[in-house]
Formats: sequence, structure tokens, C-alpha cells
Amino acid sequence: MLRRLVTVRKVTDIQPIKGADRIEIAFVDGWQCIVKKEGFRKGQLGVFFEIDSFLPAEDKRWAFLGSNFINWNGHRGFRVKSHKMRGQISQGLLLPLGDFPEVTGKLKQLEDEHGREEAEELAQKSSFEGALKVQKWEAMDNKTGGWNETPQEPIPSFIRKTDQERCQNLPNVFEEWKDEIFQESTKMDGSSMTVYFVRNDSDKLQALPEVDAAKQPTVVQPNGRFGVCSRNVDIAEDNNDKAAGPQYWRVAKKSRLAEQLSALNRSLAFQGELCGSTVQSNFEGFPAGFHDFFVFAVWDIDAQRYLPPKETEVMAEQLGLRHVPVVGYFPLREIATSVSGLLQRAEGVGLNKRKREGIVLKHVGSDFSFKAISNSYLLKHGE
Repeated sequence: MLRRLVTVRKVTDIQPIKGADRIEIAFVDGWQCIVKKEGFRKGQLGVFFEIDSFLPAEDKRWAFLGSNFINWNGHRGFRVKSHKMRGQISQGLLLPLGDFPEVTGKLKQLEDEHGREEAEELAQKSSFEGALKVQKWEAMDNKTGGWNETPQEPIPSFIRKTDQERCQNLPNVFEEWKDEIFQESTKMDGSSMTVYFVRNDSDKLQALPEVDAAKQPTVVQPNGRFGVCSRNVDIAEDNNDKAAGPQYWRVAKKSRLAEQLSALNRSLAFQGELCGSTVQSNFEGFPAGFHDFFVFAVWDIDAQRYLPPKETEVMAEQLGLRHVPVVGYFPLREIATSVSGLLQRAEGVGLNKRKREGIVLKHVGSDFSFKAISNSYLLKHGE
């Protein structure tokens, strides 16, 4: 599911901030934002910009944020992230609906077609980042030794990118899924890594470009094609651009992933985190020189679905691969009963006894999953 960065949201509550005369807290679903006092009232609609929205500087509506503009991906603008003010955390940016004719125009069109009540419901299911030229901010260098993803083939379109919804966007999940069983695992802070194998008789093979077997001998297997990807790029085996490009392949070759996936003879993509001493400033605390692949999902390429969480665990173990730490399998109601409870649970420790990034919950009987990111992690890392 693509992440909706700019949405219409209804304010569910307003709370004062002790000692603050000009600001207060507005709640939208599971998020809380610091806003101007009396700028919103309970039940009012606003335009909500989620964490990691990148707002373009050329839009004069963002001039008031100009002192915090940054340069990113060839553009200048403002990155929305978590911050603290007067002891209160603020996540996201909530602004008046009337400031955005692109949104009010759509709302008016929906109202003419469906009536006011249904129009509001439909508007809240829409996203407006395209209309407002808002992009999703992402780190450009993977923080793995300065490697930039130079122009190469993109990650194959038949592999779903992993991007779980945040729990704050699912306020009703605890009512709708409370009795369902979920796998609870630790969210590790690394660089997204995917390794895949496509059988020669798969109809997905034609989507892959031709390769020179002399330059990429591991890619061409007797019964199919093997590949190694970052989040966005299918990395060529002969890529020698500084440290990170080869690091993905070093880890893949160390675990003999091409041979092992070829031996399975199934069209599968193993997804996980590349973690190690030179990845993401080594938040996880690994010793110098350590790098490895931590699996969290297996995508069935031909069936276009994820394997069940337990099957993924078993398969990783059979191949001698590390799996992200699994806390256990529980009914959702035993994990948490509210967004705040889940965020508190996310504040645990990770693999090496350091504070973790958060947790991921995966339903055992479907592809439904979501995550809770530790607020202390977000504040520490400016996210």
C-alpha cells in the first residue's frame, strides 16, 4: 500500500499545553500535533502532512518554515519530522483546510456529487501530495559508506516494496483486529535489502533486462535469475561504486544466497535489513566489520503475495539466514489496546540490548501488517 502523505483529517480532540498561551495540541486519529491556539476545534477538518513529507520551497505557503529549509535530492524545501515543544511531542503538520484550494475544490466537487457527509468521508480516504507537489523524503546515500544509487535498473516491478502503515493511521485497528493473532517482531534500523530468484519458466522473467553473464556470473543461474536490490535499485553484481553497492553483494555471497535460492527452485524474494557497523551510523551496535542480512518477509513472486510469518521464519532458519528478532505470536489485545499503548511497547530494547527503533505486527492469516515506531527513536534521529 502506497503511503498517503497529505490527507484530510478530522480533529478528534484539543488539549491545552501547561504554561503555553499561543499553542495547544490537536489530535488527529493516533497523531498529535502542536497547533496555534484556537486555530482548530474538535470535529473540524484540516490538512495533515505526515512525517517525512517534503514540502517544496517554491510554494509560498511554506515561507513561514523557511528558516528550516534543507536541500534534498536537487530540491529545496521543508522536511516534516517529529519535534518536542514545551515538553509535548508533535508529529506531523496540521494546517487549516481553507489554505488549500486544491483540497477544498475537490471537497466541493465531492459534495456536489454525493452530499456533505459522504463527501467528507471520501475526502478523508484521498491523498493530495500530488496536487501539492509534496514528495516523500528518503535518505539519499543509505548511510553505508557514502554510496549513492547511481542510475541503474529499478527494483523489479513484480516485487512489492515493504512499507507498513504506522499505527497512528489505524485508530480502529484495536477494535477490528483485537482477537486476531499477530507476529510481533523488532523493527531493525538498517538499509532495505531484497534478494530474489525468478525461475526460467516464470512469466515474470520477461520483465527483467538482459545481462552479460561474463560480468554478472552470479545473476545468471542454470534454472533462473538471481538479483540483489536496495530499496529502489536492482544492484549490478559488478557495481564497485565505493562501499555500499558491493556491501549488499558481499553479504549475499557470504550466505550463498544465489545458490540456495536456486536450489529452492521457487520464484521468491527475501526482504529484510542490511545491518552492520557501517550501516545507519550503526544504531544497532554491531562490532566493527560485522554486516549481515536480517530477513523479515518472503514475497512469492508468482502468487504475488507474502508467505505467512511463521513460514518465513522456518524458511530463513532452513537457509541459515538471520531473521529479525521475533517476540512472539499473540492476540492483538494482549499486545496493546490503544495507539498510546502500542507506542509505549515500542520503546523496548533490540537485538544488542540497545533501545530499538520499534516493532512490527504481522497478521498470521493475511498480508495485513503495521508498525509502531518508538517516539524516543524518532526524536533522537530527527524523524
